[in-house]
Amino acid sequence: MKINDLGATPPSVFVGRMGYPKVFVGPILSPRENPELFDSPWTWKSVEEVVKLRMNVARGMKVMRVESATNPDKYLIELQEAVASIKHVGVDVLGELVRKVKFDPIIKPAGLCIKIESFKLEDSPKIPVKVEKLYFDDVCAKNAVFELYKKGFNDYYIQKIFSAGMLGETKRRKLVPTRWSITAVHDMIAENLKHEIMEYKESNTFQLYEYKHFGNIFSVILCPGDYFFKLVEVWRGGTVWSETEWIGYDEEFVRKRKYSKLSGGYYAARLPVLEHLHKIRRKAGAIVLREITPEYTLPLGVWVVEEGVRKALSGKSKIFDSLESALKNAEVRVSESIWRWIGIKQTSLADFCKFEN
Repeated sequence: MKINDLGATPPSVFVGRMGYPKVFVGPILSPRENPELFDSPWTWKSVEEVVKLRMNVARGMKVMRVESATNPDKYLIELQEAVASIKHVGVDVLGELVRKVKFDPIIKPAGLCIKIESFKLEDSPKIPVKVEKLYFDDVCAKNAVFELYKKGFNDYYIQKIFSAGMLGETKRRKLVPTRWSITAVHDMIAENLKHEIMEYKESNTFQLYEYKHFGNIFSVILCPGDYFFKLVEVWRGGTVWSETEWIGYDEEFVRKRKYSKLSGGYYAARLPVLEHLHKIRRKAGAIVLREITPEYTLPLGVWVVEEGVRKALSGKSKIFDSLESALKNAEVRVSESIWRWIGIKQTSLADFCKFEN
C-alpha cells in the first residue's frame, strides 16, 4: 500500500544488520498523538500495553552503506536531526507500507514497515548544544558516549544517536545496527562507571532488592567486598520459549572481558547495577538472578531486563548478615549446589542444570 504524509513523529531510528555493510536505515514513526508513549519503556506496565503501542509504530527502511555516516546525504542528515531532537518533529513520508510484525529479544517490537521513497522534516528540530558540539568535534565514540551520560542524557537517547552515526571521530563514523548500538552503549557507560566505583569504600552488608514485571522476576543481591558481577538466568520450562528449563550464567570482575555468552541481556542487567553503586558511592559485588516465567509470552527487548533491575534497585532493600540468608529470602530460588558451582566459577553448564522448583 502506497502512503504519503504519514503525519508521524520519529521517536527513534532503526538500523538493520542483515546484509551488513549495506543495511536498512530509517526512522521509527509513531502516531502524532502522545508520541512520547511509544518509545518510553520505563513507563510501560504490561505485555498487552507494549504490543498495543508498538503495533502502531512503523519502521522505515532505506538501503544505505554503514560508511554513509562519514559523509551523510540529505536523507541521513534529516534523519539524524530528527533522532537527535529533544522535541518530537513531524515528518512527511512517501513510501510503500507493509504490515510486518517484528519481535526481537534485543530491540523493541514494531508492527509496520515502510520502504521509504522520500522523507522530509515538517518542523525544526531542537538539538541540545552538547550533542551538536560532539557531532562537530573529533571525539572518540567511547568518550562522547560517557560525556553525554554525565550530562544527564539517558542511555536510550544515546543509543539512538550512536546508531545514527552521529558520534565518534568523523572519518571513522558508521551507522550502527540498532541491536549492536544498544549493547555497545550499555558496555561503554558501564566500563567507565566500573572504574570510578573502584575508588569508593566497600559496602558492609548483604542487601536484597527485588522487582517483578512482564513475567520476569529479578532478585539483586549486593555483597560486601571487591567488585564482581554475576548474572544467572532461569528460563522455566513449559513456556512458549522452551518445553524444558534452561539456565544460563556469566560473570566478570574488574578487568574487561570478552562478549558475554548471555548476549545483550547481560549488559542490560549490569548497567543499572553500576549506576546504583555509583549513586550510593559504594564498591560491592553484585548477583542478579533473573527468572523468566510463562507470563513472558513475547520477546520485547532487553529494556525489560534493564528496567527490571533498575526498578528493583530503586526500591527498599532487605538487609542480611550472610549471602546464604539473602539467597534463602530471594524470590528467585537457587539451589545450594548451583550456588557452589557459581561461587567457584566452574565453566561447564552441564555440571549442574537444575534449580529448585
